[in-house]
Parts: sequence; C-alpha cells; structure tokens
Amino acid sequence: MRLGKKELTIMSCITAVIVLTTVILLFALHPWKDGKENASQEADSATSVTSASTVASSTEAALSSESTESRAEYVPTSQQDSEVTTVSSEETTIESTSETTIETTTESTTASTTESTTVETTVESTTEEPETQATTASTTQAPERSSGDYDLSGMVIVIDPGHQQHANSDTEPVAPWSDERKAKVSSGTQGVATGRPEYEVVLEIGLMLRDYLESMGATVIMTRTSNDVDISNIERANIAVENNADVFLRLHCDAADGSSARGIGVFVCNRGELADSQEKWGNWLGNCLEESTGSHFRGCNASSTYSGLNWSTSIPSFLLEMGFMTNSDDDRLLSDPEYQHKICEGIAAFCYKMKSR
Repeated sequence: MRLGKKELTIMSCITAVIVLTTVILLFALHPWKDGKENASQEADSATSVTSASTVASSTEAALSSESTESRAEYVPTSQQDSEVTTVSSEETTIESTSETTIETTTESTTASTTESTTVETTVESTTEEPETQATTASTTQAPERSSGDYDLSGMVIVIDPGHQQHANSDTEPVAPWSDERKAKVSSGTQGVATGRPEYEVVLEIGLMLRDYLESMGATVIMTRTSNDVDISNIERANIAVENNADVFLRLHCDAADGSSARGIGVFVCNRGELADSQEKWGNWLGNCLEESTGSHFRGCNASSTYSGLNWSTSIPSFLLEMGFMTNSDDDRLLSDPEYQHKICEGIAAFCYKMKSR
C-alpha cells in the first residue's frame, strides 16, 4: 500500500518525536543514576563519620526529590503534536537543568562532608583541651616544702655527745684564763626508769641528729661515734674550733637530787668575744626545743662552769640538757625514738635560725 504525502509527513513527525523522547529520557535518567552512586559512596563513608552520613543522606533525599520533579516537568507527552524546533528547545532546557542538578548534588555532598569533618575535629579538640590544661597546671605547680624541712647547706655543725663509757679522772684546766683544774671527762648519770647510761642515750640521739641535719645539706662533724673512747672536754672543744663550726652543740642529760625536776635546760659561757650574744642564742635553742617537743624550757644559764664551753668561746657553743634522767617520765622520753626525732626537729629549727640571723 502506497502512502500519501500527508501520511509520510505525519509518520516522520511521530518517528522524530519518539527518537527525541528517547534521547530526553536518557539525559533525564543520567543524573538520577549519578545520585544513586553518590548515595552509595556516602553510605560507605558513614561507617567512619556518622554525623557526615546523616547530613549527606538528608541532602541526597532532598536533591533526588528535586530531580524527579524536574523530570516530570520537562518530559513531553506523546499527544503533543509539536514542531521539531520546539522539542529541540525543550531538550536543551532539560539538559541544562540536569547539569545544574548534578553540580548542585556534588557541591552539597562536598559541603556536608566538610562540615561533618569540621564538627568532628572541633569535638576532638574540645575533648583534648582539659587534659592539656591539667598537664600544664601539674607541670607549673611548685612542690611544697615539707613541714620541718630547712636548708642548712653551707653550715658546719659539730655535735659532741657528752661523756663516754669510761671516765678519765685526769685533770685539765677549766678555762684558758683560769688555774682551776677538773677531770677531763666523766661517765655521766643513769636513767631511773630505763637504767640506761647517759653516754649511751646521748650518742643515740647524736647519731640520729647527724643524719637529720645532713639530709638538709649541713656538714656535720661528730666528736665521737662510739662509746668506748677517751676524748677530753678540751679536745672536743678544739675539734669544733679547728673546723670553725657555725654551731657547736654539746648533748647531755641532766640529773637532780630529787625526782621531780624535769624539762630542758641550755648553758652557755659568759666570757669571750661572743658573750653578749650567747645567752640570746641559747634562748633561741631552748625555745625551739620547747616548741618541737612540748617539754618545758627552764631557761638559759650563762657561766664559766663548763670547760667544754670555756675553750670554745670563738664560736657559738651550747650545752643542751635534754631532760632529767632522774625523772622517770623524762627518762623514758629520752629513749623514745619519736621523742628523739622531735629533739632533732627542734635543733634543726635552731640551726636554721642561726644561719638566717
């Protein structure tokens, strides 16, 4: 059957419309396919960045809906008997819109990912900041000085634990300015409660005191470190003078005819170049001991009675009676390690006061 010219024209137009419709549908479906692939990639990224996945998914859903509306708006129907030029114009419009939609989707996805990354980084920085501040505070905070700790560096302290195991009754001059003589050294008294001899107790305290003062930086020299020695009072004084001691401390325990006397006493020499200061310093020593031990300080006595002090008037010299061994309470305290340590604390405080004077 032969078709007329009019029928051929209609068939040609219909064929052109079908071809153009097919091309339009291909371009319209292309951004939808890209949107699906982008959604799949962002879903994979969600396993590492949860907040980014949520934002990207919401953006994709909105853009996919937009793309569908654009396709519905610009797809021509088969009933329209349009000219080829009209279809070409519509094709151009749809292609431009599709490209715009693709670019918008890419930009939105990139912006969402960047924003999520920024939020995550900010959260991590905020979390780490308190740790940094705590470390800084810990580093810059200066350590506190423990109670009773003093800087005694540069001080030379001579400790003379009084008496010795065996007395030496040979005599020596009491003082450089006197013809009077007395025994070189005696063995001391004995505790009424503990039965311990004085020479033993004072050496025990002296060794503890040495370690305590050395821990604070002082140079400590002992006149004796054992009980079985023979060192006279003048020889002990000479050790202190020859070493130019900043403090010469003679450790003793007192005795009385009765048992009621107790407490701490300090004795100094009332002669020599330091006589005007010795009694004041002696009161410092007694007050420091009273504060550290809680025992009563009976006062400082200045005289020329003790040969060990009379031969060391060129340096600060002190005879410390730490308690009465004829009093049962004092006697027990003098052998108590805790009380002995309190004595050491008081003497350390006094030495520091002497250093700072």
